[in-house]
Amino acid sequence: MESISKLNKSIEYLQSQIEELIPLLKSNPNDFAIKLQIENYKSEISNLQKSLHDANLKRNKEIIALRLKGNIARSGTFPLESVGGITNSFSNALYKTSQFLQYGKKGGKKIESILKNSLDIRLEGMASGSTIFYVSAKTSPDIFGKSIIQDSLENTFELFASNNETELMENIEKVGVKSSKYFSNFLDELVKDDLEIELTWESPDYETREWIGDKDKILMFTNTFKSIEISEPETISFQAELITLSLKNKIEIRDVDSGQIFSVKCASLFTEVLKELHIGELRDVTITKTTIINTVSQKEKIEYNLVEI
Repeated sequence: MESISKLNKSIEYLQSQIEELIPLLKSNPNDFAIKLQIENYKSEISNLQKSLHDANLKRNKEIIALRLKGNIARSGTFPLESVGGITNSFSNALYKTSQFLQYGKKGGKKIESILKNSLDIRLEGMASGSTIFYVSAKTSPDIFGKSIIQDSLENTFELFASNNETELMENIEKVGVKSSKYFSNFLDELVKDDLEIELTWESPDYETREWIGDKDKILMFTNTFKSIEISEPETISFQAELITLSLKNKIEIRDVDSGQIFSVKCASLFTEVLKELHIGELRDVTITKTTIINTVSQKEKIEYNLVEI
């Protein structure tokens, strides 16, 4: 069986080939060869998605290692209260990021219950004689082979890769602005116990994702999170032309009346709808606009999320 990374790349390539053929088919609607090629690509994608699903089922779990460093972590033992605070706040951050990526702004007890059962994030164990804690989550691929926890972890490490306040403001959208407070809570637990941390995860492409959170980095993150104010989402509806489609759950649309172009994040629940859309197509859309302001630097970022299309 091909690697998960190779399967994902093959699917993305075939999807891009279909997107290139759609305008040709519109110009030549009776061209049987183009229709046949598109159907062949779709069939190949379906087979690859089944292989991806099987590969992620076989992978079974995602394991994240949290190596803690500090005075209370020197003897190879750790205060029980601190263990709970750190691992619970970290799992909450992963749950909320997964919720954002899967459902966007939607929430509620039913969605939370579905995610908790699907991901089943738990403390897997502790390395003997050390202060390395292992947190696990079910890979739980969907019918297309995609794993929401893998996407959440990729985005979490992209967030932590921020080197300064500006990069952090840009990367918050990867986990969702509402989820950022859960990452802030996680880092607050580390500050409270005067700890540094090394986070590691072996991704499906067998690369080790790593974040070394020393005191300076943790302080930069916590100070920035505390200075952030988030506006109440503003709902906007208009007729839009589809400008670009992205395989990373993002689209660009143009307001037909004003000409303004919006870069809009789309939750995974829109995957099937987006697969049927084509460049240049006109659709009635509803999006939310959320403004993120750093009250210290006065820097501002705007996030747009799809509600309906």
